[in-house]
Amino acid sequence: MPSTQANAGLKPRSAPTASEIEAANNSDRVVKVLSFGLFLFSTTFFTAVTFISYTNPGYFDRLLIQKMVEVEIDPIAVGSTAKASSEEAAPVEAMPVAKLVRPRELKPQDFSIVMVFGDEAHLASPGELWRVQVGSTVPGLGEILEIEPGENGGTVKAEKATLMGMPQQ
Repeated sequence: MPSTQANAGLKPRSAPTASEIEAANNSDRVVKVLSFGLFLFSTTFFTAVTFISYTNPGYFDRLLIQKMVEVEIDPIAVGSTAKASSEEAAPVEAMPVAKLVRPRELKPQDFSIVMVFGDEAHLASPGELWRVQVGSTVPGLGEILEIEPGENGGTVKAEKATLMGMPQQ
């Protein structure tokens, strides 16, 4: 037989009234309408995006590229991607970075070609990787005069040396 002390604080639950049932049904209808509206919007949106991407594959890429402005700021050279708002504005200042202290001066024999692609090359020196273009100045090599891709890994001609790639085995 159940203890009367355990049931002492509980009231017996009565059946819901008609107004309570009606209120619950009305709130369920609102939730159902909102859920169906969200489902319909999501389906329409993703169908439109898929259709546009299928019929015109570069559409969204072109929108992004059109918004990009050609700027003559090399973020590697200045350490910043901030752009001046007008021609009269002060030049973009370099971002402060820790100073690199090399144990010795770099020499041409310290460099090797990692990769040549188009008019750019990646060069490796002890502890550093350099991305260079024609006109770049590299300590130990001087100004980069010419970059030629080739099957042997390419050739990079500089003021102080010409680097040649290693044939791939």
